[in-house]
Amino acid sequence: MGRGFAGLRRSTAIGREVLDRLDALVVLATPDSEARITYVSPQAERQLKLGSAGGNATLVQLFDDSDRIRRQLQRLLAGQVKDHVELDYQAGDRQFVAKVLLLKNTENQSEDCFVVQWREVSLRVRDDQQRRESDLHRSSVVTEAVSQIAAAVEELSVTAGEVAANTRVVKEAAESVNGKAAESRDIFFAAKGAIDEISRRMTETSATLARLSEKTKLIDAMVSTIQGIADQTNLLALNAAIEAARAGAAGRGFGVVADEVRQLASRARGAASEIAGRIAEVRNGTIEVSEGFEESFQEALRGATNAEAAAIALEDILTANRQVREMLLRINSATEQQEEATMEISNRLSGILVATEGTADDSRRRFGVREEL
Repeated sequence: MGRGFAGLRRSTAIGREVLDRLDALVVLATPDSEARITYVSPQAERQLKLGSAGGNATLVQLFDDSDRIRRQLQRLLAGQVKDHVELDYQAGDRQFVAKVLLLKNTENQSEDCFVVQWREVSLRVRDDQQRRESDLHRSSVVTEAVSQIAAAVEELSVTAGEVAANTRVVKEAAESVNGKAAESRDIFFAAKGAIDEISRRMTETSATLARLSEKTKLIDAMVSTIQGIADQTNLLALNAAIEAARAGAAGRGFGVVADEVRQLASRARGAASEIAGRIAEVRNGTIEVSEGFEESFQEALRGATNAEAAAIALEDILTANRQVREMLLRINSATEQQEEATMEISNRLSGILVATEGTADDSRRRFGVREEL
């Protein structure tokens, strides 16, 4: 509405005559930081108690905080405010808001001016008072509900204490389970090490048996050699006997045969010595095999002992798990009590929600009234 005055103010007299006939609170002022008042409508004079506002009266002087008002007008003049500024004004027990617009006449800048439109907001103040009273009533309702909630929360707190105590017991039992599990793990690892050692021993034993087998083969070959020599010796001895029988006293060939027999006998003795050495090696190998199997047996025995210890540890774990289950049953019972208390809190909170929704509805209604004003 204020911007429509630009055309009317081509004639100051006509403009003021029109403004006088309007049922509006309007004040005109010069477009500068002091805003000297040049016109006050009759309605503004009566309701705002501005008097004649003639002479050198300024818009800034109407407000207590003149410096702040001056800065606001300067911002409007500098174009830092897009459209207008609003200023609060008190007239006795009535409150107003002054909307200041800058009107410019593009044809004649001398006719530029501030147009101040006033609207009363006292109704909003009364509405705020009613709101406070309503809020006080609702606050009492909320306080009562909160006290009831506090009682329910106290009951919940007691139950929560029981839950906490049982939880601590469960925690200790869980720690015990963890300890037993760690012990079982170590025991199983030790059993695995024993089994690995048995495997190594058995591998060594297998290698020893393989060597023993090879040596046995050598003994068989040597025995065959001795048998061959024995056969030759027998044959030569037979020949020597025949030759000696033929020669009679002159059995020269007997000496040759006898010499061959002696050589064969020497070879037989060497083979026998070799056989004795091989047999000694076989005996030593047999001893190694016996010792290896003994050690393997001992390792197996230790593995069995470790397995038994692992079984005992597992039984302890099962016992600890049963204790955990009993604790969980107790926690479940306490949780049910806590659930009942929580339902009570939920019901109380529903009452608070209804009161809060009422406050929200009042706020929306007040907002609508404020928009109408």
